[in-house]
Amino acid sequence: MYDVYLAEAEINSNYAVFSSDSARKQELLNSVLKKHKITEAVLDTSLAWYSGHLDTYFKINENVSKRYTATAEKLRRQSGMPSKPNLGTTADQLLLPLNKEYILLKSSDLRNNAFSYRADTTLSRYGGNYELQFNILGISNSLRPVLTLCVQCRDTAFVKRDTISRNGLFKSSLDVLQGKQAKKLYGSIYFPEVNPGMTVMVRDMILIHSFRNRNPNLNQPVTLPVAQPPK
Repeated sequence: MYDVYLAEAEINSNYAVFSSDSARKQELLNSVLKKHKITEAVLDTSLAWYSGHLDTYFKINENVSKRYTATAEKLRRQSGMPSKPNLGTTADQLLLPLNKEYILLKSSDLRNNAFSYRADTTLSRYGGNYELQFNILGISNSLRPVLTLCVQCRDTAFVKRDTISRNGLFKSSLDVLQGKQAKKLYGSIYFPEVNPGMTVMVRDMILIHSFRNRNPNLNQPVTLPVAQPPK
């Protein structure tokens, strides 16, 4: 898990490179699997097991997170970098308003079966690509929530919906037309079915904005009239 953290950090810090080279991204992730002599199927099976043993996973995740944070801070001090490095102008990581490194979603926490989120930053960018990513644990064949990502412009809302079908790193992205200025970003994770014993963990939720070009014929979001953000 520590090496997975490192790989994800490498991808995020060099987003412009990895976003346009999916083979390179997969090669990096495969190197982690090869180092530990496992397959992606084995990792998925392990995460599925931990989704039913979240107390154990929390302890592992906390230890891994502390180790990663301590190592990153040590390297920053050695290199003379500030604790919070400046983000590039072509790919900005916009932190979402989560008070903890991870959150637990239980049935009692899900009003109308949904967890709502919104960017805590005032948006003013024109066009570009918005990618929301986070790690999730607790997903099963009978529990497949739907992620909605919405970028609201002055007269149009761009909306993307994706089904979360597996545990681990999840990403969803949409493109905003170049002439459209984003004003707000919000969305939700909706659970079609909720049972009293359900617990889902979401951690490391970040939003990345970039000006990379994507194939306009792939994964086109739906454009809708302006809608009010969730209350």
